[in-house]
Amino acid sequence: MFFRRSPRKEPAPFEKLDDAELIRQYQDPDAEPRWDVGLVGELFQRYVHLVYGVCLKYLRNEEDAKDAVMQVFEKLVEELKRGAIRNNSILHFKSWLHTLVKNHCLMWLRSRQSKGGREAVAYSFDELVRDAGSNGEDRLGMEFPGTGHLTEEETLEQALTRMEKGLRELPTEQRTCLELFYLQQKCYKEVAQITGYDLNKVKSYIQNGKRNLRIYVEKHQG
Repeated sequence: MFFRRSPRKEPAPFEKLDDAELIRQYQDPDAEPRWDVGLVGELFQRYVHLVYGVCLKYLRNEEDAKDAVMQVFEKLVEELKRGAIRNNSILHFKSWLHTLVKNHCLMWLRSRQSKGGREAVAYSFDELVRDAGSNGEDRLGMEFPGTGHLTEEETLEQALTRMEKGLRELPTEQRTCLELFYLQQKCYKEVAQITGYDLNKVKSYIQNGKRNLRIYVEKHQG
């Protein structure tokens, strides 16, 4: 078990509730008790193997992945609270959680990057060039050729070099939006606010930039 549910005098049959109802009850301002972490515990338990799998994929160390699972649970509790306050709804929890976990791991890798590693940059670039046709803001997509063996130093360096050169070849608008969206993990609205570009333009620059970058990397691979 990665956590313990909060004690209750009469435990509710949480396992009978779907994801959306668990979130609704947790965020309900009239609920007693308020912010019942047991609801989040049930929700998290359903996907804990997914969370651990994503953490292990990115961190590549079992102990680090286990620590990250606990951190993700704590972050999930706070994010659901914040979402209730901001009145943000979660339409597809599994995809949303996948993104939350992945971003947590990327931030962890970035913190390690300051000690001399390049894995964080590699994973960010790896995300950037996945599924050039996707419009999803959750950044999920197919693996892109040339970045799949990041444990091999030569392949990592070659992939990074190609993608760095490819970014420099893009029009300024596309390069700026891609760097903000992927490397700095900004959302579409934040990119629009930072750049001053229209929101639809931001989405277009990102999609066209991904496509052009993919073409460049494939052309110069090997």
